Amino acid sequence: MIDDPFPPDWRALQAGVCRLFNDIGLSAEVEVERPTPRGRVVVDVFATDENSVDNITYIVECKNWNSAIPKTVVHAFTTVMQETGANIGYIVSQHGLQSGAEEYTRHTNITGLTYQALQERYFNVWWQRYFCVAAASAADSAHQYVEPFNSFRECIATTLDSEAQTHFRRLQAKYAPFVLLVQIMDIGRRIPQHLSEPPVGIGLYKEKVGELLGDRSLFKANYYRDLLVEISSKLASIEGEFNGLFGRNIFSPET
Repeated sequence: MIDDPFPPDWRALQAGVCRLFNDIGLSAEVEVERPTPRGRVVVDVFATDENSVDNITYIVECKNWNSAIPKTVVHAFTTVMQETGANIGYIVSQHGLQSGAEEYTRHTNITGLTYQALQERYFNVWWQRYFCVAAASAADSAHQYVEPFNSFRECIATTLDSEAQTHFRRLQAKYAPFVLLVQIMDIGRRIPQHLSEPPVGIGLYKEKVGELLGDRSLFKANYYRDLLVEISSKLASIEGEFNGLFGRNIFSPET
């Protein structure tokens, strides 16, 4: 899961759906007023795919109820969809739709989903467009310290005393596998045929990534967004070790 599939209230659910849509490249907002023939209506989440030819629009109704959603809610939402002219509609809830409501939506442009199912629906896109890009960006600075060829870095390294140079090479050997792996995660943006494959499960993925740092239990997150925070924090820590060794960030234009 990207995030906790059971948010504490409807506002957290609404914010999570909006954040997910923005992460994958849509332009999304919460509580948006839309005009209809009968006046204006406020929708929980309104999103537009500005990269699509026809500016495909999405409307999401968020229901953080402890029971399945009945047909009456779907009927009301159908009217909103028709009168706002939205292309795709989602009713996102904790327990999905009642059977009658599910049947009603079968041949419409409305889909009832749990928050977990919505995350699963868009996980691969989120992984490629958000997780990989953000992780690679977080690795950029540390990457300059461990990449195989960097003449500027090597020139600065010669100014270190022999003990510091030995420590520097040990840090490179220790962190290079992890940093290099993370830094190339967004290679799919430049070479689409080499997209980073989404992991099959966060438990195994954490172990494999942690193993590159010598600790399979290093990362504790239960959700991928939290894991991204942990990975980014570790990369910042690694960069800090190198900066500390040199006494500064040798790649900063201000030094």
